[in-house]
Amino acid sequence: YKTEDFVPRVKEETAGRGVDVILDNMGAAYLKRNLDSLNFDGRLFIIGLQGGATTEINLATLLARRLTAQAAGLRNRTPENKAVIVKEVEKNVWPAIIANKVKPIVYKYFPLSEAGEAHRL
Repeated sequence: YKTEDFVPRVKEETAGRGVDVILDNMGAAYLKRNLDSLNFDGRLFIIGLQGGATTEINLATLLARRLTAQAAGLRNRTPENKAVIVKEVEKNVWPAIIANKVKPIVYKYFPLSEAGEAHRL
């Protein structure tokens, strides 16, 4: 996303279809491009607003391709509800991580003493 617009790359990597699911922590700054990157019946799940909370979109984009946009945050949840979410992740997500079906892509590692620089990057 820093060296090229990710929408054409997503389309290229998916033979023009787009992806089925996007987990977005940027919010407003990426909303239009995220919607443009989705396949028919695609789902956008917003979990953060690092790129802002306010934007404008053409709702026809959602209707024409039957897209779903949903948002959820943890901050306003009770400790009990957060515990349920953690248990569900341990049950349903963690096994895929352990089995190497889900792997993070790490661009660069930083020592803790350079945490500020890591955040800037």
